[in-house]
Amino acid sequence: MSLSQMARAIGVSDTSVYNWYNQTNSMPTVRVLERACQLFGVSMAELFSDSEYDKLTPEQLKLLDLFGKLNKVQQESMLKIIESIVSSV
Repeated sequence: MSLSQMARAIGVSDTSVYNWYNQTNSMPTVRVLERACQLFGVSMAELFSDSEYDKLTPEQLKLLDLFGKLNKVQQESMLKIIESIVSSV
């Protein structure tokens, strides 16, 4: 499907889609995103998910969650500890 075909299918101008595609300071509305999701048969969650993130194990997700709760100094300390452990293996 071309960008022009997609624009017609979701009811926006070709220029709007080209601007989104070329990452100018233009963003589609939620309503337009919903129409695009319907067009391609995906959910909003799937549209915005990171496929690499989706491949993480539960343990890796837990580590990321816990790491995000640390302050900057604690995060830097944890990285040093992990790097030390990995380098000694």
